[in-house]
Amino acid sequence: MGDEDRDGQLPQRVPGAARHALPASAEPERTEPERIVTAEPRRVVQPGPRAEPGPRAEPGPRAEAEPRAEPESPADPESRPRPGRPANAGPAAEDEVTEWLGSVGGSRPGARSRPAVRLRPGQPGPASAGPADPVPAGRFLALLAVLLVTAFAAGSLAVVAVRHITRPAASGPADGGASSVTLPRQEAAVRGEAAAWVARQVSHGVIVSCDQVMCAALRAHGFPGRNLLTLGPTSPDPMKAAVVVETAAVRGLFGSSLAAAWAPAVLASFGSGPAGITVRVIAPHGAAAYQTALAADLAAGRTAGAALLKDRRITVPPLTAAQLTSGQIDSRLLLALAALARHQPVRIIQFGNPGSGASIGVPLRFADLAETDQASRLSSAAYVRSARAFLSTVNARFRPASTMTVVLPGGQAVLRVEFTAPSPLGASAP
Repeated sequence: MGDEDRDGQLPQRVPGAARHALPASAEPERTEPERIVTAEPRRVVQPGPRAEPGPRAEPGPRAEAEPRAEPESPADPESRPRPGRPANAGPAAEDEVTEWLGSVGGSRPGARSRPAVRLRPGQPGPASAGPADPVPAGRFLALLAVLLVTAFAAGSLAVVAVRHITRPAASGPADGGASSVTLPRQEAAVRGEAAAWVARQVSHGVIVSCDQVMCAALRAHGFPGRNLLTLGPTSPDPMKAAVVVETAAVRGLFGSSLAAAWAPAVLASFGSGPAGITVRVIAPHGAAAYQTALAADLAAGRTAGAALLKDRRITVPPLTAAQLTSGQIDSRLLLALAALARHQPVRIIQFGNPGSGASIGVPLRFADLAETDQASRLSSAAYVRSARAFLSTVNARFRPASTMTVVLPGGQAVLRVEFTAPSPLGASAP
């Protein structure tokens, strides 16, 4: 029956149908639902007989734009139709979202997508682009979530970068916690060193002014508490003391006026920076009066030193002779050496000052003497016993604070005759 229809006469053309055919752009949209292409392989439909209800108009330009069924080619995978996605298929996979991103630019809500039209060379394109299918809700939500997560991550990175760039350099050191622990330890170590030096080198008969913590450290090292003057916001000025221990707390009370006006001479320094401690001599009549008295004492010391050089019972090496004539030797030490030379021969090795950081012009308070002398005709031990015994009986005004054996860096053993600080001014003997 199909062959009869094929061999039969073609339906007659309606006159004027081609001329009055509506253009593709004006043709009403089809109302019948379009078929969903499944994932089954496309089968080539061979042209066969079909029954047509009656005379029809010749196909217009739209018929040429319809997709034609062509044989599948393994070498051209792009030409295969992509299967449709059921509504209940679950979340869209990554490749589906990517595919949808490529087509979402030209879609609009409520539109239906049309299958891609593959054109042959020389074949005109479709007369009009039909509306696309609406975007599934699941794909839209998945894409929206991806975009929101990406935007949030980018914003967080930007905030972190801005904070890192604009952070002040002072807030970094990560060593802030370590510094807050190290500084108190450093202050305690320097305080202990200074307290031990003051308890050993400063006369226990003079008044020493200090802050509350430093005074406690001095008492712990044996300095008599009755001769300590504690400084504070309501305490009197340190002018009644002979020595002041300048710590950070004392600098906070007096500022730079202490060194400039009332305590110009430094006996010793310990540490540096905020933890630094300086031991100073108090000038009861002011810095100017102290400098005047120091200059007079230096002049008297030069005279006394020159007189000792003329004593034939005193032997002095060239370097020590220069120290002796500089006038910088403590006046009490000069008197003690002059008295000892009348008792037994004396060979002076060197003069010095305990501690470091002393000001220029501060008197040298110890002398190292050789423990033997050929002119005395005594052994080393006998010579030392004789010298120590004599110096312990001299006038209290120039009696040494200590006489002990000390080994110098070169290995030489000497008898050190030492006086405490501060050195009195104007007490030099001719």
